[in-house]
Amino acid sequence: MSRLRCQTQPASTGTALPRTGDRLHAEVHGRFVSVLRGRGGALHCIDSICYHTGGPLAIGDIEEVNGDLCIRCPWHDYDVRLEDGAKPYQSMKFDPATKKLVPDGWKFTRNTQRTHEVVLREGAAPEGGIWVRLSKEGKFESDQFAYNDNAAKNVARGDRTFAPDGKSPDNPEKSGTSGYKRSGEVIAEMRAKASAQKMPPPPALLTQPATLQSLNPLEWRPFRLLSKKQLAGSVWLFRFALPADQQLGWSSLRHVRMRIPLPKMDGTSPAAVEREYTPVSPLGRTGSFDLAVKIYPEGKLTARLAKMAPGQLVDMCGPLGDFTFSWSAKTLTRLEQTLKFNSIVFVVAGSGVTPAIQTLQDWVASGRAGRDVTITVIYSSRDEDEIAFLPELRQLAQQFADRFRLHLAVSQPRTDAFAEGHRGRIDEKVLQRWLGQGGVDTPALVCGPPGFNDLMKEALCKLGFAHVFCL
Repeated sequence: MSRLRCQTQPASTGTALPRTGDRLHAEVHGRFVSVLRGRGGALHCIDSICYHTGGPLAIGDIEEVNGDLCIRCPWHDYDVRLEDGAKPYQSMKFDPATKKLVPDGWKFTRNTQRTHEVVLREGAAPEGGIWVRLSKEGKFESDQFAYNDNAAKNVARGDRTFAPDGKSPDNPEKSGTSGYKRSGEVIAEMRAKASAQKMPPPPALLTQPATLQSLNPLEWRPFRLLSKKQLAGSVWLFRFALPADQQLGWSSLRHVRMRIPLPKMDGTSPAAVEREYTPVSPLGRTGSFDLAVKIYPEGKLTARLAKMAPGQLVDMCGPLGDFTFSWSAKTLTRLEQTLKFNSIVFVVAGSGVTPAIQTLQDWVASGRAGRDVTITVIYSSRDEDEIAFLPELRQLAQQFADRFRLHLAVSQPRTDAFAEGHRGRIDEKVLQRWLGQGGVDTPALVCGPPGFNDLMKEALCKLGFAHVFCL
């Protein structure tokens, strides 16, 4: 076995993972990793925390994708291949004959989730058991969350125990350690911490009328629907009540989580479906907030939301999200990472425009609009009827012509009359024509369907954008 330039530490005894899909969560020199049993008894070691937004990847379902064994993040349904941490996605291509997008085979986004070397050593402790050797070569997206205690707590709230020590990304190594631990000590520590830090069960669905209250990130609360109206095509605006003197008052790029109960199927407690939405009303407005939601006729949540009448209650929690803007300092902070910026680029598709709308409203309210920060929005839609917030975006482009740029793309225009932007899908050439070359002082924020996010992220990186984030 080749020896990498990194630490090695025992993770458990060899009998801990007897079945395919079994897993062990551990902390190795401050890094949160999980060992999983694959096909044919093979062991895989992968970062426990998802590269995307710090989700609890390690407690996700194991499934086969295109013949490869993958683990699916329970937060955003991203699959990660156990073998190498790559993210599989099915690419699409335009079929001139049918004028529709058709599958174009499976591709992989590399350097997403870091994997580590793991071996099973025969014999009793201290030499026997499952041993992990941390990989530190290259750069992977999951590195930003690998030592994050707060993100690790989301794994602890799952069905499997996980009890991290407090570690800082700036100082991941344990002081005074030789780099080795006996496997029995690791298991005993995890069990003791898990017993002391058991999480309470999630609160029951709120179905009773309640007085108006503000949002809370750790508690489901009911919010009364005030009104709803169609914005564009299948996108609708839903307005919910806040106390008269309350406002969201968040930083940009924060969102809420909504849940709606599903009918009982077997006499047990009701299930629920959850989705996340970014408010599009001014963050300083009092008494109410707005959510823009794309309605899918067969959608579990949106179809039920569309049928609700004003006065009905919907459970929500928030604010959620990792980003913090400072317009005065021109900084964007995500967890422990702070970036200075002079300009910002949004590349969005469909209802993924909502984070851009929220940021633009905050930009104008801050008084920095038209001064020293430039914002570019590239907005892709299926057809011209589905472009939401178009009047508001046009007004900003006219009012702040020197500092705000809007580019539209329609992949399947309904008529030949659409001439305001690009006709067809966005690719690297289109991005280069509109953006030129990127740099270190222009973060690019991408929001859309998973396949769109992957393609845009790859293209933006090729154009030299050093900081690309998928929302």
